[in-house]
Amino acid sequence: MGKNKINLLTKLLISYWLVLLFPVLIILFYYYPQSATAVRAKEMDWNAHITEQFMTSMDTFTRYVYNLPFELAQNREFRLYQAEESDYQRVLIANEMKKYNATDAFIYNTLLYVRNIGMLFSKTGSAYSLEDMATPGIGFTYEDWQPAYMKETLNTLDAPLVRPVEEIVIPGNNRVRMLTFLQPLPVGGSHSPGVVMILVREDTILRMMRSVSEHYLGDFFILDGQGQPLVASNGSLYRSSDDLPSLVERMERENGGDPVSGIHQINGTTYIVSYAVSDKNGWKYVSLLPLTESLQDLRAIQLKTALLVGFILLLEVIVIYVSIRNNYHPIKRLVEFATGLFEPQEQKPMNELETLRYTLSGLSAANSRLDEEVKGTLPLMRDNLLLELVNGHFLAWEPFAKEAAKVGIGLDGPLLTVAVISCEAGTEAAERIWGACRSEEERFPAGVKGYFFKSIYHHEIVLVCAHGANFALKAHLARLQEELQRQADEVEDDGAGGGRAIIGIGRPGEGRNPQAAHVSYLQAQRTAEQLRLRGDSALLCYDEFETPSAGTVSYFAELLQSLELAILKNEAAQVESLIERLAGYLSGNGMSPHMLRSVYLNTASVIFNGLQRFRQDDQSLLRLTDAAFGPRYTLEQMAGILRESGDKLCEMIRETVPQSRMASREELLAALEEMGTDPNCSLQLMADYFSMSASNFSHYFKKTVGQNFKETLDRLRIRQAARLLRESEETLEAIAAQCGYTNLSSFIRSFKKILGTTPGQYRQTHKG
Repeated sequence: MGKNKINLLTKLLISYWLVLLFPVLIILFYYYPQSATAVRAKEMDWNAHITEQFMTSMDTFTRYVYNLPFELAQNREFRLYQAEESDYQRVLIANEMKKYNATDAFIYNTLLYVRNIGMLFSKTGSAYSLEDMATPGIGFTYEDWQPAYMKETLNTLDAPLVRPVEEIVIPGNNRVRMLTFLQPLPVGGSHSPGVVMILVREDTILRMMRSVSEHYLGDFFILDGQGQPLVASNGSLYRSSDDLPSLVERMERENGGDPVSGIHQINGTTYIVSYAVSDKNGWKYVSLLPLTESLQDLRAIQLKTALLVGFILLLEVIVIYVSIRNNYHPIKRLVEFATGLFEPQEQKPMNELETLRYTLSGLSAANSRLDEEVKGTLPLMRDNLLLELVNGHFLAWEPFAKEAAKVGIGLDGPLLTVAVISCEAGTEAAERIWGACRSEEERFPAGVKGYFFKSIYHHEIVLVCAHGANFALKAHLARLQEELQRQADEVEDDGAGGGRAIIGIGRPGEGRNPQAAHVSYLQAQRTAEQLRLRGDSALLCYDEFETPSAGTVSYFAELLQSLELAILKNEAAQVESLIERLAGYLSGNGMSPHMLRSVYLNTASVIFNGLQRFRQDDQSLLRLTDAAFGPRYTLEQMAGILRESGDKLCEMIRETVPQSRMASREELLAALEEMGTDPNCSLQLMADYFSMSASNFSHYFKKTVGQNFKETLDRLRIRQAARLLRESEETLEAIAAQCGYTNLSSFIRSFKKILGTTPGQYRQTHKG
């Protein structure tokens, strides 16, 4: 009887063992090989994608490199054939070169070589001779490019040339590895007046390589059209054997330049090799990813799975043996497992079926919670997709529509308009405004779809609206603005810090057109900035405010050029005067906000470039520079920054270049302040006062004060007139007489020339 029991137990154990062994065999002989093959194929596709993505990034950044000679050739300020005639032309070339800073994140420096004078002009405003380029620490000295050969190349180059990455001693005796682009100006010209040298740091390209994917552990190689290496993240691998060059030639020959990815051996190591050729410049991009690293995670999972399966097999054999020996029903263990997985909320006796039903209910509830968490991410996905649309990331409508359908976005109207809602408010007010905007999405009439989402700026909410030609979007948003302002005012009344809600509306564009959405967004931002700086109303359309005339921009350019020359000549008084004029220029009404910010940024750049000449390593100057370029300054703050930084620059100039004079600037201005409002005040009267001839006094006054006598006198009188216009109710004739003008038309003409507006308009704007 015992023997029969043992035989039966053995048969049951063998049957259970075979049942458990079958899936193990499937895992060992099917799943492992198939998973490895699938991972290899996926890794090859991913490696090819990374290679093409990096190639696309390089094509995007090098497009500016290849377009730059054409831009320089189109610039009429570059008169290269006249460069040797005067120093002024050289200064003009140096100043113009400083404007070509479009891709500073990629390009380290740009040098324009003018053949007829043998000089190179940097985008930083510096100028070098060929002798400077051969002197380490002064110019850009190439260790493998001899000066004589450099001179010959620059003087005879008639086609674009790219030098591979090599070490260069830059000014300051630092060694940097650079990729050098050489292009004649213009490209294809038979008598080229110059050559454009563009320097790109090797580490910039390598960082771009790594930025394609944080998890990528392979190596990149960039070869030119002839197969010569230009950039390599692992140069020793390329030089160690001929395997990689031979492989590149074979892949090019077999695939005709089409992108390809495969598994190959190089120096005894197996790599996933991806190859692509740019259709822009013919460069070849090769990516090597060690196969062992790509399969490392898979093998770790396989090993853990094998150990786990073995452990489960051992545990099951013990459980089965004990269960059979003790006559336990298998369902008992399943019930115990289910009971331990979900603890019943109500402790009451349950049979096996009730326990299993309770467990299944718990699994269903857990699945529902997971679905809710996934749905919770949909609003974020929707906002990111709309942000990419208005920022111009979509080149065609079909890709956007495909992604939009997944998150419930529908923008199929005939017109597409973007509006920007701006409110500098505290946290509570911002949350209430955001909630009101999201609620507004449900109030759009039939046939109109509008979606609100947060911009990259914390104070800005963007609306994208698809509508028909008959929909009054401005009236709809006017009602919304009143509601948002009410919400902000309520928070402000509670002491939590509200704000002013303003809405800028872009021009309606063609529906189902990503470019139209991008343009409308830019227009809405400019309109919102107009409201923020000017503050005339709370709602404005793009077509409702005027743009400045070309003459206004030209006048500013002349002032800025004069400021640059004054800084170069170390004329502190002239610098101080010009900065005051430019600061006053910001207060005029003749420019739109984006032009005002352009005036401010360009002026600040010139001033800080001047400060950099005197204190290159001053950390406080770097912090001041960073603060000066903040995005949300008011007009008064902009003018204050220009005046403060200008005073600092003038102080440095005076400390470096002390001036000698018979009468101080303060004495001259004090005398002019005392006698300037007298109608009889003239150049001769002031010259007699200081016991000088009229011509000598005029020259001395301009040299000391920084501007001529007539201009200074007019500004003094107009400043006095502006004060009277703000503080009194007197007529224009009376104010003109008090300020020294005997003719009303002359007074009005001078007032408009200096402040950009008429006296009447100025009084209406600034009264009270």
